[in-house]
Amino acid sequence: MILGFEPHNLVIFIVIALLICVTLCTLAMEASMLFTPAFLFLFPVLFAEFPKVTANEAIGLAITIEFFGYTSSVLGYWYRKQIDFRLAGKVLAYTVPLAIVGRIAAYFVPGEGLLLLFSLVLIGLAIVIFRAYQGEFRHTCLLCGDSLVAMHYEADNPHMPGDSGDAEPPPEAAPVAAPGSGIIRAAFDAMDRFIVCIAGAFAGIVGVGIGEISNTFLTVRKRVPVKVSTGTSALVLHITILAALGANLAILWSDLPMFDAKGIEIPWLIAFICAPVVIVGGQIGAYINSKITDRTLIRALMIAYVVIGVFVLARVTA
Repeated sequence: MILGFEPHNLVIFIVIALLICVTLCTLAMEASMLFTPAFLFLFPVLFAEFPKVTANEAIGLAITIEFFGYTSSVLGYWYRKQIDFRLAGKVLAYTVPLAIVGRIAAYFVPGEGLLLLFSLVLIGLAIVIFRAYQGEFRHTCLLCGDSLVAMHYEADNPHMPGDSGDAEPPPEAAPVAAPGSGIIRAAFDAMDRFIVCIAGAFAGIVGVGIGEISNTFLTVRKRVPVKVSTGTSALVLHITILAALGANLAILWSDLPMFDAKGIEIPWLIAFICAPVVIVGGQIGAYINSKITDRTLIRALMIAYVVIGVFVLARVTA
């Protein structure tokens, strides 16, 4: 046995974990998006050695792993100039406190309720993105209530017209700026604050939503190029989940009767095995993201949300 696994099972587990991490980091999704269902439904079937975990334990483990993967991924996006730090800071001012509150609230929700919310959030996000990006990439977003013009990231001209075929920038677009120097429509209104608060709360409760919602929010509401949006969302996701992780650890170590934390046991050995795997996967994911088209990213996001959301919903309601 090596780290609790048979040698061949350990190799298979590492390969699957790497593939999951590359997919997550390429699309700027939370680790919980794929790792939570894998910890609950996939790995226990594939490996007899894998510990049985509850929904809250699986989410807590996914959040822990996510810290390592997105530390690596964010560095990759930063190196490729795909992050707007100014806008990220504005989003984080709302998502961080809501993620902490959400993680606390998750301890008062039954496991099946968490999984049901998890699946419904993913299916809802697929609908939002379909409404925002269907057809000519210029449609009204169901969540954001605004129109989208797809943009492509360029080193010297990040707000160039994209797949929509426009000869000129959209009427509300700001003057072209160098990467990181400013963002179109950077001011936040009441709807903006509501959206990012919902994203932060979802991140804390079920470990998903912040990357997906912030990515859609930045492209639709703020007209940020998709690749810049993906990198910025990765940073927002990383710091927000770090806040949720800190709250989760504080709850586990507090021994407060109201949380019943004694019944929650995070399998730290699994986190130890996955940490170096997701660090490598984060770099691979950031590199792949820089090479694929915006349309491919969007279609992959929609497919992933629907497949995972329906799968978890079917398991919960079976």
